[in-house]
Amino acid sequence: MSVRENLNKHLTLILRSSKASVMILLSDQDGLSIAKIGRGSEFDLDASAITSVASAAFSASEENWNDLNIRDQIIAFSFFEKICLITIKILNTLLTIVHDFNQEWPLNPDVISSAVYNLTSEIDKFFGTGSMTDDQIETFSNNVRSAIYLAGVGDSVDFASYAKEDTSGDLINGISAILDGVQNPEVISRYGLVNSGGLPIDGRDRSTFLPIPNEAFLANSTVAFQKMVEQGDSLKIGGIVSYFCISGPNPDNMYGLIIAPSGNLMFADESTGAQSIQPISFVALFPLSYGAIPVFCEIRNVIYSILNIIGTEKIAEKFINVVNGIVAARFET
Repeated sequence: MSVRENLNKHLTLILRSSKASVMILLSDQDGLSIAKIGRGSEFDLDASAITSVASAAFSASEENWNDLNIRDQIIAFSFFEKICLITIKILNTLLTIVHDFNQEWPLNPDVISSAVYNLTSEIDKFFGTGSMTDDQIETFSNNVRSAIYLAGVGDSVDFASYAKEDTSGDLINGISAILDGVQNPEVISRYGLVNSGGLPIDGRDRSTFLPIPNEAFLANSTVAFQKMVEQGDSLKIGGIVSYFCISGPNPDNMYGLIIAPSGNLMFADESTGAQSIQPISFVALFPLSYGAIPVFCEIRNVIYSILNIIGTEKIAEKFINVVNGIVAARFET
């Protein structure tokens, strides 16, 4: 059996584990395809564009995790309106699963973990140094399993608005009240809003150990998200509606970083008086102790509340639909 046939065998295992997965790709870190399998679907997918987005998804947030002293990134989820690209870095390659989250969420963590174990062994043999031990491979695949499992569990939060009825025409105060209105603040370490230029608008920080301030965290995160937005346009399946990644050394110390568009806001240049409308994003860092579902729900509610006072915006509305789709499709926990 050739190397490609051997790799395809493991990719096929992933594809067959869920009818909602429509394509599985293995590429190098620059996006060059190594192996690919897929099934017929309604989506017009360009494999080269997918691997480019996957490469950006894994490199975009590396600086953020380094600044936060949380290592190593395990998995990245790039959500579009109807599909999600799920990317796992295996040594010097990227495994990407194209998945319809409206049909099923989450993936089967046991199947993916088993496939990742076998792929890691094969990739180390054919493309690496061949020096990884069975224990190292097992630890890595178990971390992948835990990350996928935690991405799909936790208690959902009712869909609601946190906006106050009377904001007295002051949008900033209205937004501040919304951020204070999070119903389950213990599930999020730090969060806030930032414009596309990296200017923090408002935020909350409940962390006690992170080495960089919340303002720097928010600014760095939006730089990563802008890279994803630029790469995501190449897929021609609608704009990216959220970027979510997981990092950490073991299942007991995993953190999620999520960024989502949150509408448009007017900004004024104090020196010139010029005004401009810029997109804003919601950024959050959270421990996965409670699972990702309550965090998704809280962020959905915050963004929905913000849109209630600043006006609707299509991409932000699509993020709300994505979270509702995940909550509806996920396995019962």
